[in-house]
Amino acid sequence: MQEYERPITIVNQGLPAKAALKVIRLPTSWYAVIWESRERYAAVSQDRTDMNGGHEHMADEEFLSRVQLVASFVQGIDFLFDPVPSHPVKKRRQNNGLR
Repeated sequence: MQEYERPITIVNQGLPAKAALKVIRLPTSWYAVIWESRERYAAVSQDRTDMNGGHEHMADEEFLSRVQLVASFVQGIDFLFDPVPSHPVKKRRQNNGLR
């Protein structure tokens, strides 16, 4: 089982709205919740079929694109993934004898 949580922006429900995408990826199915608020959320899922080819062979980004496509098709929710800030690598300073 893998779990994903990504910040997203919903773009087709009026003004753009910040939300969270939470996904549980199992070997033959997945379940997702698009969470905008306690009062406003939607669930979507998909099981492996001969028609959809399953998802176990997909890399993470390809899999999340599948979740995005199914959410749009099944629930009519279009969203964009927000950029995930990278954590800069801290370089150790040399003080060259200075204190």
